[in-house]
Amino acid sequence: MYKVEGYEFETKKQAELAQKEAEGVRYIKNQTGMKDPELVLDLYNKLVTREVFVTPIGIGFLRELQEYLHTTPYIRKESIMPIPVYRPEPVAEENPKEERKIQQQAKKRMEEKAKVVRQDQRRKNRDYKMLFHVSTFFAVIFAAGIVGMFVITFLSGNNVNIMNYESSVIDKYETWESELQEREQRILERERELEEQEGAR
Repeated sequence: MYKVEGYEFETKKQAELAQKEAEGVRYIKNQTGMKDPELVLDLYNKLVTREVFVTPIGIGFLRELQEYLHTTPYIRKESIMPIPVYRPEPVAEENPKEERKIQQQAKKRMEEKAKVVRQDQRRKNRDYKMLFHVSTFFAVIFAAGIVGMFVITFLSGNNVNIMNYESSVIDKYETWESELQEREQRILERERELEEQEGAR
């Protein structure tokens, strides 16, 4: 018996395969950000579809990922593929026709599930495209509105509007004040002239 990661295998070949899977699991855990559920779902479905893991070590890792995905509220359960489990090598059907039939059925089920997952991914992509088009439309509308406001401000020039209201009022006040001072000055000069004329008589 050959031991790998707490499991015992009957043949050296099985143990070597299990050791490779254990190294693969470590590599995936180290290299992948396992905190993003969408990324984990994509990785999980690829590992299942490509049948990367077949020993208890790899299947145990897939089960961990599956449980994590099942606890994530916004991941649809239909998007999570089931883990295919094959019979151990020594336990095979006596009848080769029956064996082939079972293998074909298993392959057909996996292909159907992979098709559902691909359709789900396409639907998500369509949803993202739709959101992108809607947000782009509103961004263009807002940009046009802002440009329009600048054009109106530029073309209004001397007209009083919300942008130049304060400076316009101050300018008018200063003009009115200077006109008032000029009138006052003329009135004072006129009074002096009248006083001089009366004093001359």
